[in-house]
Amino acid sequence: MFSTSSGATATTALRNPRRRQRTGSDDSVRQLPKRLKRTGLTSETFKPLQITSANGELFSSEATPSINGFARNTRSHSPQDGKSKSQSLAIRNIGGKKLQRENRGRKGDGSVELTKNDTYSVTRLATTPAQLQSHHSSVKWHGELAPGMGYAVATTQTEALVWRYKQGANTTDSSKPLIIRLLYASQDVNQSLPLALLVPSSPEPGLLIVTPTSGKVTYWETLSSAASVDLSRQKQQAVQGTIPGLGSGERITKIIEAEPQGFLVTMSSGKIAHLSIVDPQGKASISAHVLRNTNAPAGGIFGSLKNVFGGGEWLKDIAAVKAGNSVHRGQRECIIGTTRGVLQMWELNWNGAHSLKYEVDAKQKLLDSLQETGTFPHDSENQYFSVLDFTFLPTIATGQQLTRTGHRLATRLLVLTVISSANDARYNLHVVEVANGTIDVPVVHPITCYTTPTSPESSFKPTLLVPEQGQTAYVIFEKSVVLVSLEEIPDSPDSQLQAETSKTPDPFQDVIDFCKDKGYRVVGCGVDNPEKGYAGSACTVMVQGYGLIKVNVAPLEEGVTFSDRATITAETKLEQAVFYGSQQSLLDFSGRSEIQFAAEDVEDAALRISRSITSSSSKHLSTATPSMEQHLQRRAAALSGLIKNLRKHYQPISQSVRWELLWEAEKMAAAMAIWRCYSDSFAAKPKEEKVLLYELVECISEKSKTENQPDDHETDPVRHWLVHDVWRLQTLLPWATKALILLYEESVEDNMPMSPAYRARLIDEAHYIHLAALETAYGFRQDNAALYGLDENTMINGLLTENYHGMPEIWTSTAFICEAVEKLAEYSQEFVIDLDSHNSSDEEGSSPPQQLFEKIAQGNARLVDISCKTHIERFRLLQASNNAEIRNQGQKLQRVSDRSRKQLLRGLVNIGLYSQAIKLGEKYEDMEALAEVLESEIQTSREELANNVVASEETDEVNAKIARCQGYVDKFFDKYGASWANAFFARFVAQGRISQLLVHGPKQREHLTSYLRSHPECAPFSWINEVTVERDFATAADDLMRAQKEADTVWARKIQLSMSKLATLAAVTNQQRDDDQASAMVQDIDRQVEVLNAQEQLYDYLKPTMRRALNDTPAKVDVVMEQYFKRFVKAKVALRSAMKITVRKIVEEQVLSVEDLIDTISLMDEDGLDPDSEFAVRRFLRAMKLVRLSSFETGEVARKELLEKIVWRRCIIQDDWPKINRTEMKDDMQVEAETGATALFKTLSEGFRSGFWDDNPPPEPSSLHGAGTTVESLRTSLRYEIASDNALELIAKDLSVEDGVLETCIRGGRLEQWWKGIIDAARTSARSEADRMGDEKSRQREAEQEFRDQMRRDDETAWGVNQSDDGRMGLDEEGDVVMEM
Repeated sequence: MFSTSSGATATTALRNPRRRQRTGSDDSVRQLPKRLKRTGLTSETFKPLQITSANGELFSSEATPSINGFARNTRSHSPQDGKSKSQSLAIRNIGGKKLQRENRGRKGDGSVELTKNDTYSVTRLATTPAQLQSHHSSVKWHGELAPGMGYAVATTQTEALVWRYKQGANTTDSSKPLIIRLLYASQDVNQSLPLALLVPSSPEPGLLIVTPTSGKVTYWETLSSAASVDLSRQKQQAVQGTIPGLGSGERITKIIEAEPQGFLVTMSSGKIAHLSIVDPQGKASISAHVLRNTNAPAGGIFGSLKNVFGGGEWLKDIAAVKAGNSVHRGQRECIIGTTRGVLQMWELNWNGAHSLKYEVDAKQKLLDSLQETGTFPHDSENQYFSVLDFTFLPTIATGQQLTRTGHRLATRLLVLTVISSANDARYNLHVVEVANGTIDVPVVHPITCYTTPTSPESSFKPTLLVPEQGQTAYVIFEKSVVLVSLEEIPDSPDSQLQAETSKTPDPFQDVIDFCKDKGYRVVGCGVDNPEKGYAGSACTVMVQGYGLIKVNVAPLEEGVTFSDRATITAETKLEQAVFYGSQQSLLDFSGRSEIQFAAEDVEDAALRISRSITSSSSKHLSTATPSMEQHLQRRAAALSGLIKNLRKHYQPISQSVRWELLWEAEKMAAAMAIWRCYSDSFAAKPKEEKVLLYELVECISEKSKTENQPDDHETDPVRHWLVHDVWRLQTLLPWATKALILLYEESVEDNMPMSPAYRARLIDEAHYIHLAALETAYGFRQDNAALYGLDENTMINGLLTENYHGMPEIWTSTAFICEAVEKLAEYSQEFVIDLDSHNSSDEEGSSPPQQLFEKIAQGNARLVDISCKTHIERFRLLQASNNAEIRNQGQKLQRVSDRSRKQLLRGLVNIGLYSQAIKLGEKYEDMEALAEVLESEIQTSREELANNVVASEETDEVNAKIARCQGYVDKFFDKYGASWANAFFARFVAQGRISQLLVHGPKQREHLTSYLRSHPECAPFSWINEVTVERDFATAADDLMRAQKEADTVWARKIQLSMSKLATLAAVTNQQRDDDQASAMVQDIDRQVEVLNAQEQLYDYLKPTMRRALNDTPAKVDVVMEQYFKRFVKAKVALRSAMKITVRKIVEEQVLSVEDLIDTISLMDEDGLDPDSEFAVRRFLRAMKLVRLSSFETGEVARKELLEKIVWRRCIIQDDWPKINRTEMKDDMQVEAETGATALFKTLSEGFRSGFWDDNPPPEPSSLHGAGTTVESLRTSLRYEIASDNALELIAKDLSVEDGVLETCIRGGRLEQWWKGIIDAARTSARSEADRMGDEKSRQREAEQEFRDQMRRDDETAWGVNQSDDGRMGLDEEGDVVMEM
């Protein structure tokens, strides 16, 4: 095949083809020994795969190159016989039958789906040997794939592993590897790993091994011979040789298959050798030749350092070598590309001839294309351009790499380049068209999703793969796989518009990263040939430490546009992390800095994914599962993975979104708890009875659930709801209460009422549906708040204590849930009480078991707890609203909630759970409820003991109960202080048992005093505590003053005023109040007592009249009104109505205001009174004094003036002054008698006699005009400050009538002229009366003195002079006997 002058050192020399071949040591591959030791191979190890080629038939002898530069053809073992049929070495059609298409979605082959989205999927193949799967191993591997044959090979320094990684239909042991010992093994781990290549052959592949440092080549024609366990036989069956020309330090870096005659070997120096493994006779033989430019000038060879790349030395910058078309039989083209952008087209011949067709420097064209697309860096300093790899692209016309364009051959390449700096790398894919030394770069695909520089220490160079469809490029890095769409945007009006507006979407790109913290790295890769009719593409990657993975890019689905695929969404990335991140250890879903999403997009995507999980609408979740428990757990795990990924890689996430995600996770946890309750209920129920959850799901409105599809054989409503409607859990819970009540009501309507046992079981199920959901939700919230970035310190048992502002409605406390939980708690309490009191049903066995009865009671206590939580959560949320109306609703709901809680805690006591009631009251710090529960328990127990209703053997238990309750009372004084004391004492005050508080223990003393002082309504009793306990007489006096204001009766007010006066004097004595304060207080008390004395005098005067009536208040009122208020107020509607009310108060001995008392005294008819009675004589003067006293109390001058004028006016108009003024035919005695009989004269005389007018001189009659006759004048008094104008107008009208009578008296009676004379006469009368009274009092005093003197003389006669014999007894100045101590 190649001449011996080539320098190849083959073990098999060329022979005369006419001469019979002899069998030497190296020819043993043709005649194997009769007996071979077992190699561990099975009969099916090398059975060909049942898959078709790309075009669905066998390959032709005119092989075409793979678009990734690896030749794809069959090999003829008799090259002299050109007519012999070639066979497919990679794929074999047994029996000529058309092979089945592989089921790509099938997972029965043991493969594991690592990730999947609408664009691509990554699958772990089950055929990886265990040796490659350990990422802890320090052994390094090098791998190669033979996709056409379905085999893979991996090498270490000492051995090679070969296995079939593509499974055929009849393969049963395909993953069992062949372990082949290498002939030239090295123990130096730092040396380059041997290079291995599987050679297509029939009936099984051959194996080619090249040692990089020595150039030694080993070839076995079959894997069977390579895997021989006999070392000598293995070596004997191998064909060996050496690649010439390796210099010191030079090594082989790559082997490329380049049929029809051999392989291309790349060396680290930049040299390329053509390696052949058969001779011209078709016998296995190793020969190799370094490519030389035979067209170079004389004296130059291809191996010379000058002619290969036009330079003076070999360049170590070979980027890639690719085998191209087989243009003619026995010939093949190859392209060599350098990192500097130089492309060389070579033509190889099977006989060893080779020539350089042309060379193109593409660097500038590549850089220009980057500038045209705007991807060239602006700062070009410290930026380095390099070509990393290239591959062939199919043409649109034929799908082949080479096509005739005009009169020249054009080659379409996809070139991977990088512009790198120390910390950054910009990768690009260039579509390059090369034809006869010319180059064009029509398209550039910038890789924007991956900018990680390649590591100099990496043993794997970036590799570019493009499947035959040419739609997707795979860029394989050592720890990542980059997918780049090569699809062109179809012409359409939309695409043209986008192009004009520069809004054309970038092609689809994405990165599949491997976990950095493990030793995963790519050691080999290859393109998978697609099946016939499949428009997608795929590649297989060998990952050391994990195994083989397959990356499959799906074709565009119907209805999906290029723009749709061009978008990498946050939802897609999150879904991959959520559903696949926890199921495998290879892929890293943490995201890359090159792929960023807006915060709003991430949050929206997170919410959509969360909802898709709770509704099972995600394509990653199944909707039919044999284990509902596992199904729910998987969904819960997905929700957990979602928040963990968000918190780790997509910060910050808004608080509102985190809350919504937490709520969805709560519902999933609650759904698991509900399912367990359902399973328990289903297992425990009698066969003929229903399960509540089943019934309530059926009851839910169709609008509030996903409807079952009976046509699709969906017959289980419970499982269907748990699969599709967990996100509507807040709708399910209220229906648990509704369904329970509806079922019972329907049974009553049907005259088939439920038995108590059945009803009890349904109530118990309703309990635990609510409890399972809500208790689990609140517990989950507390336990996972930190995971969701929420402050768990602001929560108590899952209930927020603050930070409700801006939150949406919380699902655990919707209005319907709050109502349903409370209603169910009340309903079950009523059921327990009713059943306990009646022990109902006549049917034997119809009563619920005691265990169930107790379970319902205990469940009710937990339900009350949940009811309290939901109400608190709801009213706190409402109160945090910015809307005033909603805040008011929150305040109202809080009051309703407080009442509801007290009622439910009272219900717990009624069903015998007072301990639970106390615990809940303590938990929610409901002091009023605690006080009610404890006080009622203590009181009830004491009454039972007192009434002897407790059996003797239960007495100790009842006493112990009282002691426990009292212990709680004392404990709460220490724990809660004033808040507890206020509630506890208020309970006694409300029941009128405040006197019991005054007998208190030492723990209550401080709190009781504080409580009494802070509650003015306790003043009638608090003074007792101040006097007897605190010894604070000043505070006691103040309490009595406050108490007297609330006293209804005159006698009670007088007593309290008197006691306040005593307490004030005691306070002075104990230096608790100074003299000035005490004096002012005593004067105020005296004034108030004087007012009360006036009312008592009025009552005493009216009492004889009231006795004429029956013992009936209305009758007494009528008698008094008829006797004393008939004439003067008869025509005065307002005054008469007011007087009737006032008289009723007098009859009932209620305290009158000063104004009412003044009106009553001054409005009485004169002719109804006894004219000689002291009351009649002094009534107007008493009214004047009351006016004066009222002014002292309020300090209101306008009020005093108004009242004085009204009283004077009424005093004057009591008599007929025009009649008195007519003095004709009257002597002085008669005129004096008529004048002296008037109310005015009597009032003036009494005033002068008492000296009252000294400070309050009588006013002129004319000054009394208009007093109170207008609304404005009445408004001057605080008495009428809040009265309506209509009411004041009626009063002013009545007072105007009085004013008219006064005018008559002044004008018709000449009162102005009479006035001075009447005053003088009254003063003279008062003086005469005073003189007479003075003489009488003098005579009385003289008589009293004479009596005392006589008594002294009598005592002295009886006892001796001034003292007794012992000197200890004598008489005082008054004549009384005294003892001297």
